[in-house]
Amino acid sequence: DAEDWFCECPPLYTGRLCQLSACQRGPCSHGATCIPKLQLEAICLCPYGRQGLLCDQTINITHARFSGTDEFGYTSFVAYTSIPSLSFFYEFKLRFTIANISSAVRDNLILFAGQKGQGNDGDDFLVLGLRSGRVVHRFNLGSGIATIVSDRLNYNISIHTVTFGRSKRTGWLKVDGQRNRTGYSPGPLVGLNVFNQLFVGGYNEFTPELLPLGSRFRQGFQGCIFSIQFRIRKDGKFQALGQPAGYPAFGRSVGQCGVTPCVHVRCMNGGTCVDSGSSVYCQCLSGWKGALCTETVSVCDPEHSPPPLCSHGSTCIPLPNGYTCQCPLGTAGLHCEKAVTITDPFFSTNQSSWMSFPPMSIKHRTVVELQFQPLSPDGILVYSAQHLGARAGDFFCLSLTSGFVQLRYNLGGGTHVLQSTRTVDLHGRTWHVVKTGRTGHQGFLSLDNEEVRENRTERMTTLDVATDIFVGGVSTLSFVSPEATEREPMSFTGGLRELKINGRELELTETGAIGGTNIGDWDGTACGYKVCHNGGQCRATGADSFICICPSLWTGSLCNQSVSCVNNNCRHGSICAPSTVTSYSCICPLGWGGTHCDTKVSTDSFRFVGNSHIKYRDQRFNTRNLKYTQISFSVYASSSDGLIVWMGMAEHEDEDYLAVGLEEGNLKIAVNLGERLALPITFKNLSLCCRKWHDVSLNLNRTVIQVFLNNKEILFEDSDPFERYVALNFGGVAYFGGFEIYRNVSVVTSGIFSKGLEGSIRNVFLFGDGNPVLFLKNGEGFNVFEGTE
Repeated sequence: DAEDWFCECPPLYTGRLCQLSACQRGPCSHGATCIPKLQLEAICLCPYGRQGLLCDQTINITHARFSGTDEFGYTSFVAYTSIPSLSFFYEFKLRFTIANISSAVRDNLILFAGQKGQGNDGDDFLVLGLRSGRVVHRFNLGSGIATIVSDRLNYNISIHTVTFGRSKRTGWLKVDGQRNRTGYSPGPLVGLNVFNQLFVGGYNEFTPELLPLGSRFRQGFQGCIFSIQFRIRKDGKFQALGQPAGYPAFGRSVGQCGVTPCVHVRCMNGGTCVDSGSSVYCQCLSGWKGALCTETVSVCDPEHSPPPLCSHGSTCIPLPNGYTCQCPLGTAGLHCEKAVTITDPFFSTNQSSWMSFPPMSIKHRTVVELQFQPLSPDGILVYSAQHLGARAGDFFCLSLTSGFVQLRYNLGGGTHVLQSTRTVDLHGRTWHVVKTGRTGHQGFLSLDNEEVRENRTERMTTLDVATDIFVGGVSTLSFVSPEATEREPMSFTGGLRELKINGRELELTETGAIGGTNIGDWDGTACGYKVCHNGGQCRATGADSFICICPSLWTGSLCNQSVSCVNNNCRHGSICAPSTVTSYSCICPLGWGGTHCDTKVSTDSFRFVGNSHIKYRDQRFNTRNLKYTQISFSVYASSSDGLIVWMGMAEHEDEDYLAVGLEEGNLKIAVNLGERLALPITFKNLSLCCRKWHDVSLNLNRTVIQVFLNNKEILFEDSDPFERYVALNFGGVAYFGGFEIYRNVSVVTSGIFSKGLEGSIRNVFLFGDGNPVLFLKNGEGFNVFEGTE
């Protein structure tokens, strides 16, 4: 809306107004915010507990020092989470010292908790700040702003003491030895909405325009803030912020009072050290560059002498001393000069590793399965979001946090958090198995078969993500949603294997991924978890060669050939399936039969055996009126569950479909014209049993569905009276009996049907055509037989 806006930047640009060239491959470590200094040089704004040029040094903070707003527009701040309810009463007390500059008391934020933006997002807040030499306490309960202002500060006092609070509509403020001040909130409301985070010294948003009206201070705090305590009952004890007490959740550019990192940085050639809390960098004179102003030309410039040695395709990154080469997939080494074959990828936090895969359809259902062996307690395993940036929108993030496996996702109505009940082994001895995800808004997480489920409910049920799927890290860590990880985001350290998303396995190799950086191989050999198939044992015979020791029923270089199928006689593109060590059977394509699929089949009745299918292409699809769909057929069921027909492409979960099948012997119908607005219908009292032929007919007129069973109407219903979608865009494809052999029916149908049909189908008519469909002419399939049984 008018008050809550941001710029969505194109590639290669960042900043509030997209005015900065993007920091795509900066050297900043441990989740630091990377700011471009020059085209190939970066400045690192350090997360809480880190300091130095690259934020690679730890710092113990007892009295936090804040540097205000830096030249890039970012404030130093500390954020605390898990604040108990502040709804009807709160009281805070704290102490602070002011930096010896006039701007430190002009317009500076001390403490803030509240909702971002206005309108639908709300505007409740509480804030403490400095304005024109006075301390200001403001709050808004939703019906107007209360303001309480102190007398001017006495600058002869070195440490100032502030106590402020609120009970329903009444607020108060006491500063140093001044008299207590009170104020009242206008309007009838008496409760303050609960907030997830409280910020001290500044705020994680780039610009104060993203804070509620009345809470905005132009600058962050300049000085030290300490001894912060609070209580939420008048008779309660004061306690320290944070979980555990006294420990912030995250922060940026916060130093220790009385300590400056510039002591350890020597800027050369007239350069000036800039101290921004714990973040530090050199401001160079004209003609000089480099982290310490020692370079006239960047070490990564081709004209530099000597030129950088990064191999072709790698990226040169300047460091305070020299440079490093960021290696693309398939390369490794100091200068990315070595070729690497990745069978099981190895990721490293220190090298900001990551892999990426194309976006997948995970809108209604997201199930992630993987095995991993960690060597450090934190790191991102899987991440995808609506946007790659701090304003990420919806996101899905699986990560390690202090050794616990944590799932966080946001569907637009708040962040869901699920965490494993125990920690993982960090010594490289165990391949842990995780299965996690969400169906609608309900999440689940299983670590080594110990499951955690969520009881939370909300209106939002769809996950709208559009970025690549990142594995083991993210290409730009500072672009990860702040809510996606408990601490600052960082890459995973350890090995990953067998990653599946909604049943589809991702190929974790240099050729299977579409992007990645600094990925090694888990054991440094050509052997991997699934290099040898069917339980074969892999043995490395060199740096990039191996042999497979196959079990008795399999042979071939990868153990992927059945011993009994080596010299098979299966004909016409049929598939050889081993029966025993010495025998096999042939799975015939549609239209062929016999022991070796060498006999032509001509039939009007098609029998399916559970792993059969016919894929039919409607030759008249381009002339069909998709707002009026009709299909009729006869079915003979031999089992109580199975998919009979699926009209739809069946490639992505959001695609339109009209489906008919069996569930516990009863007829089941499912329709999706868009957004899955209608739930599947199961006719509990209509059984297609007893090995008899039944006639089924469906008419779909816009959103009205009509179903006939044995010429008797059993359903006449409007699936969506609002008519948000009215056409069945089935792509001219219909599946009968199941899907391709390598595709699981339950996965493809998102659990609507559990397996393929066992039974027969005949007399299929589409769109009221006068003649039945010609499967043998316009269809393809496997394992389909004649007749009934």
